[in-house]
Amino acid sequence: MAIAPTIEGQKYLRDFAVQLLRDAELPHRQVTVLHRDILRRAGIAWQDGQCMASLLSGLSQEQLRSLIDQLRDDDLDEEE
Repeated sequence: MAIAPTIEGQKYLRDFAVQLLRDAELPHRQVTVLHRDILRRAGIAWQDGQCMASLLSGLSQEQLRSLIDQLRDDDLDEEE
């Protein structure tokens, strides 16, 4: 049986995603073309200029986890 996502859990994932964006030195307030590849690989629809908070608040827990995975993978690729 799957554990139902909680509001606190999703807020934690959103905050963590924003922190990863900051760590990667990507804009964290507004979606830009710099996010294109990461969002596409995570399977997330986006629009250039969209408010990042609005984008993140509309994501499911699964999408947030996928985004976090992509941000982590992208960060590891840059370190190598």
